[in-house]
Amino acid sequence: MIRRLLPIAPLLLALACGSSEPSPSPSPTATPDPCASAPSRYGVAVTDWWIPACSLAQDIYNDPKEALGAPNAGGRGPDQYTGMVSLGFGGHVTLDFGGCISDAAGPDLRVFQTVSSEAVSVYVSLYPDGPFTLVEGLKECGEPYHGIQHSCEFDVASVGVTRFRYVRVEDGELFPCPGGTVTEGADLDAVEALGVATAGTNHGTNR
Repeated sequence: MIRRLLPIAPLLLALACGSSEPSPSPSPTATPDPCASAPSRYGVAVTDWWIPACSLAQDIYNDPKEALGAPNAGGRGPDQYTGMVSLGFGGHVTLDFGGCISDAAGPDLRVFQTVSSEAVSVYVSLYPDGPFTLVEGLKECGEPYHGIQHSCEFDVASVGVTRFRYVRVEDGELFPCPGGTVTEGADLDAVEALGVATAGTNHGTNR
């Protein structure tokens, strides 16, 4: 009688490799809750920024961290200012407020813009990478504050937003660079969350 022999190579391979059962899939990483902590009244960290190279080449106020904390811009032109960042042609800075800000009655954000009453566009999001919602674009920051500082306000309810944590301020002057100045674009001093208690103001300061 002829007996059929099992191939030896596959058996040896199975013994060497052990069980062929699939490994368990890794558990998905949970998305952190952006509202787990209390927010500050002013930005506490810069999560993203961009200034075009043609503006960076001649602007002398290029530190995005100057947008953190309470408004503190001062000095005089053209090259003796302090406490601000020039956004350049279409540039932006995104600030983290440390926790979620809920829509309240009336305006929710005040943007402090220095030197002159240049326009800005403001976006908000729950997450640092977006999606970002445009609250209002190309709005002139012309309300007098004091000295060289001006401000403008934004109401997130106007676009259906109820909560946000991150605020992006973008140059709305849109004057093509190079423009012959050392303060190209809107000059951002600070962003204030109007509905947040004053106790949250000690989380960030301009630098």
